[in-house]
Amino acid sequence: MAVVPVRPIAERKVAAHFLEAGAVSMADAIPFTSARPSRQRAFERLKGLDIVRTDGQGKWWLDEHRWEDRRAGRLARAGFAMLAVAVAAAVAALR
Repeated sequence: MAVVPVRPIAERKVAAHFLEAGAVSMADAIPFTSARPSRQRAFERLKGLDIVRTDGQGKWWLDEHRWEDRRAGRLARAGFAMLAVAVAAAVAALR
């Protein structure tokens, strides 16, 4: 049974919101509200990681460098997990 990766999808949607609005610097900061709880949680997570940053006046912007680092780290972990599964499957097949 496949499980939908809600957290990464919600984070990508939040990041896309800022990227589409061009809010990638303090000068371009925009307000953020979400009616979806998963996106609000993603926003809070990204705030906590300083990926989404504030201008101090209730507006927010996306730190693209930190966002790319988070995405790269997630992809690296996924690749490592897939490699580990492949190695385990190969070892099991050779027995």
